[in-house]
Amino acid sequence: MKRDEIVAPDDDIELLDAYSRAVVQTLERTRGGVVSLRVHARRGRRSGEGSGFLITPDGYLLTNSHVADAGDTITVTLDDGSEHAAERVGVDVDTDLALLRIGGAAPLQHLQLGDSRQLRVGQVVIAIGNPQGLSHTVTTGVVSALGRSLRARSGHLIEGVIQTDASLNPGNSGGPLLDTRAQVVGVNTAIIAGAQLLCFAVPSDTARWVVSELLRHGRVRRAWLGIVARSVPLPRRTMRHHQLDAPGAAGVDEVLADGPAARAGLKAGDRVVAVDGMPIKDVDTLHRALGGERIGRRVRVDLLRGADKLTLDLVPSLRG
Repeated sequence: MKRDEIVAPDDDIELLDAYSRAVVQTLERTRGGVVSLRVHARRGRRSGEGSGFLITPDGYLLTNSHVADAGDTITVTLDDGSEHAAERVGVDVDTDLALLRIGGAAPLQHLQLGDSRQLRVGQVVIAIGNPQGLSHTVTTGVVSALGRSLRARSGHLIEGVIQTDASLNPGNSGGPLLDTRAQVVGVNTAIIAGAQLLCFAVPSDTARWVVSELLRHGRVRRAWLGIVARSVPLPRRTMRHHQLDAPGAAGVDEVLADGPAARAGLKAGDRVVAVDGMPIKDVDTLHRALGGERIGRRVRVDLLRGADKLTLDLVPSLRG
């Protein structure tokens, strides 16, 4: 052996081989369920590209809403090169997810949605997608952080977002983020322009809930109060006086006529501090509190009106 030659220890080589085997085996088990999307626009607008993955053998697939909404018609290309026209089953801009369906004469290979709650920082993850039109490109990395928040195009905050350093590029949007058991733990959705390896995925638990809502109702149902609100801070003196834990609230700027809030007596200038006992520290917390399970159900709203703390009962309606 030459003096300057470096030989890796056997256990390092074995570790590298185990990593390679995990990635290769995951790809072999999943690549048939990963698809490329071309979105065609009319009236001379440019077409777009993206990624997606099948979640049922009869052709239902997930992608990003910003991919599905980029044009008028969508062509899906499978791993075998066959092309299929896709129909939109439903779109949820608030989570940047879309459910599509393609036809098929035979059952299609599909992926399993895993449990994103079991993810750990440092865990190996694998991204497959169609960056820059290069289909079935594979990148690997680790879970860099959990519980991030990401602002959707609608302004809604997507909670529990996965941050990874598995490299993503334009065209990866909508593709799967996989663990080494070949289960989908996230839907790749965004990068931070100008930053290296800051990539984000919507968790699979969120995707599972969105899919169930879209299949049942054709949309994701969320409760609506009929107010325009913004996040406002609370003075420490006010927090101590009313025994509040959160340093902020949802300040009501406008109460829409004949909405649930107006009927219950909410007024502009009120500050919402709790819903059914859940502290409301800002507008995003208020949005999270207004899930579909509260539609048509009486809820208790605690608010500050001037120096007084009041409690009102109201019945949220389905958001239009």
